[in-house]
Amino acid sequence: MKRHIIHYIYLFLGAFFTILPMSCNSNKDWQNIEFYNVEKMEQLTEKPLDAEKDSTGFEPLRKTESREMDVKVDMQFMKSENVSSEKVCNLINGQLIELLLKQSSNLGIDDAIAQYIEDVKSEFHGDEVANVYHDHLTGRAEYGMENVINYRLLEDVFTGGAHPSQLTTILRFNTQTGEFITLDQVFPTTNQLQLQDILLTKLMKDQNAHSLEELHKKGILEMTDMFISNNFALREDSIEFYYNEYDIAPYASGACTICVSYEDVKDVISAKWENRK
Repeated sequence: MKRHIIHYIYLFLGAFFTILPMSCNSNKDWQNIEFYNVEKMEQLTEKPLDAEKDSTGFEPLRKTESREMDVKVDMQFMKSENVSSEKVCNLINGQLIELLLKQSSNLGIDDAIAQYIEDVKSEFHGDEVANVYHDHLTGRAEYGMENVINYRLLEDVFTGGAHPSQLTTILRFNTQTGEFITLDQVFPTTNQLQLQDILLTKLMKDQNAHSLEELHKKGILEMTDMFISNNFALREDSIEFYYNEYDIAPYASGACTICVSYEDVKDVISAKWENRK
């Protein structure tokens, strides 16, 4: 009798530990989604025009220089061998095309990138100031909290002037539906003033500042009040709010990142998202 009981106990434990990992992962749809890179680069040299000559035919009235341009798109997109997840991937890819490349998702990935490059080339031809011009897009996807993919795009642009401009855009997608996740969905508007205070407190702590005056001395929040950045990532262990150059600090200070734990925002985050971390 004891032998039979022990036998059933082992069977039960074996089944339990086999099912447990499956049950823990069953809601993590991003596990069915893979990332792949699409890269395209084009360089262009605009040769100088023939110099005009004066009435003697010898001295040029004006000189022009060669102008150089290069545009590069290096972005990750999503795919899946799972039928339902593949539909979600297509929805997310379409939004990346529309939101980041500013093209119609009907074009498809390769055609959208090609059209983006043509648009940049048109801007270059229409700009008579910069002799060196570049536009580089680098997009990377990353797994975040359960059923969330964060997407980070860095745009590095130089069109003349003292320095290039770098702009980071962070998007979030629900891997169950393909839906773009907005700030208001994660933090109800009625709670956003409180969230703003939480971010300011964390910023002061990160900067070792005890007052707004001390932040101002560091060049931070001199020209603007604290605000909630729409560039945020729902990471597995925290929420990252990203502020680009000039958002809350001058160019020399660079970009700024404020990370808060889910525990820090438990009173202001939507219960739907608090329960998914």
